[in-house]
Formats: sequence, structure tokens, C-alpha cells
Amino acid sequence: MKKISSAFYSFLLAMLLTGCATVTNPATQKKEYILINSLEEVQIGRSMSETIVKKEIPPLDDPAKQLAVNRIGNRIVQASDRKEIVYHFMILDSPDLNAFALPGGYVYIYNGLLGRVDEQALAAVLAHEVGHVAAKHSIKKLQAALGYDLLMGIALVGLGNKDPQLAEEVGRLSNTVYDLLSRGYSRQDELLADRLAVKYLSQAGFDPHAMVRVLEILQKEKGPGGRVFEILSTHPRMEERIKKVKEEIEKRPKDGIIKK
Repeated sequence: MKKISSAFYSFLLAMLLTGCATVTNPATQKKEYILINSLEEVQIGRSMSETIVKKEIPPLDDPAKQLAVNRIGNRIVQASDRKEIVYHFMILDSPDLNAFALPGGYVYIYNGLLGRVDEQALAAVLAHEVGHVAAKHSIKKLQAALGYDLLMGIALVGLGNKDPQLAEEVGRLSNTVYDLLSRGYSRQDELLADRLAVKYLSQAGFDPHAMVRVLEILQKEKGPGGRVFEILSTHPRMEERIKKVKEEIEKRPKDGIIKK
């Protein structure tokens, strides 16, 4: 991993010169300690997207379905708090009921879940995942678990670095990244993504009650093989999430004035 270490020092020097460690989270407007800037985050997402799709689950070959997901997803993005990156939506060819997001705007929905939701509920699923991206939940989680050094190695592959040793190391990390993100987020992060979903749905002209319907569907499901998927996470419990979403909807009446 010497090449990754060299990349670490190069990026660390650039970070110190630009002072980008403490940034304002676009979803919360709070200052946070994030070493990865948006450009690096996108490269990490691109690199992991390529390896996860190759090694884990292939994309669904259905242009009509993909076009519909893109249309709804981009509508949600326009209502989101984070528009400086380009979002990529993809349907994965799996019967499981799941969805997740990689850093940098790479959002996935499984075909099994897509088949269980209507347009409004699909918008709710995508809004929840866009909420995670906007709040930088995945990059913060990976930063804490993997460290800056390894993440910069992943970013270099995303930038087109062809070093076979580096690519091999990043390939080995794909399973780790997939497992980390599929286990879900903290209670605080999940509740925030739900709140952001309600906000984005409302601002994009969708029915925010669709978020409740999605959670009620998922409340009855279990992840395959004992795996607790991100959107199926029971931390917090679904009952609490549904309750909080309903409360958030009540703060957003039709006149657009948010109740305090």
C-alpha cells in the first residue's frame, strides 16, 4: 500500500493548503470535520460503483424502468440541499427489497423494491437516499471506518489511475464498503434522512405521505440471509421512524408555511 500512502500525503498537503477539513454540511448547515471534498467524494463513489456492480449485483437491463427512475430521481435532486454534484440512479437486478447510496450521488434501488412501489413511493425511496447523500452520511461513515489513506486510494482509481496493485487493493475493499453501507446508519442519520425525504418530496411536488407508506411496507419485510439492509434497518425501529415522519409531515401544511 505504499502508493496509497504517497497519495495520502499529496492529498493531505492539498487539504492543508486549502483548509477544507471543516466544512458546512449542506443538509444541516452545521460545521463538520470532513476530510473528503466533493470532487474526491465523487471519485470515490465512481470507483466503488464500478467495483460493486461488477462483483455484487449487476444493473437491470430495462431502459424504460431506468428512464422512469432517472426522471423521478432528478426531480428530487432539484428539490434537494445538494446540487453541486451529478447524481446517478441505477436499478440493480435483484428481487430484494432494498436501496442504498454510495458517496458522491450514486443511488441504487433493487428491482424487487421497485416492483412493490408506485411512482409516489418510488420518489420517497429515492428522496430518502438523496437525503443521505445531501447530508454526506456515507462518506462520513467510510471516513470513520476506513480512514483518509484508503479513501484516497479509492479516489485515485475513480480518477482513472491504472496501477494494477492499487486497483487490486481497491477491489478488495468493495466488499467491505458494501457491507458497511448495507448495515445502515445511526439512529440520528436515519431520522435525518427521513426528515429530508419529507422535505424534498414536498418541494418536488410529490406526496410526503408516500414516505409513511414505504416504511409500512418495509416494516413487514426482512433482509435476506439475516443481513439488515440500510433502508430496512431497525435502528431506529420502524415504529419510531413512521411516527417521526408523520410528525414532520404535520409541520408542512399545504400553504407551505412550516409550523414550529
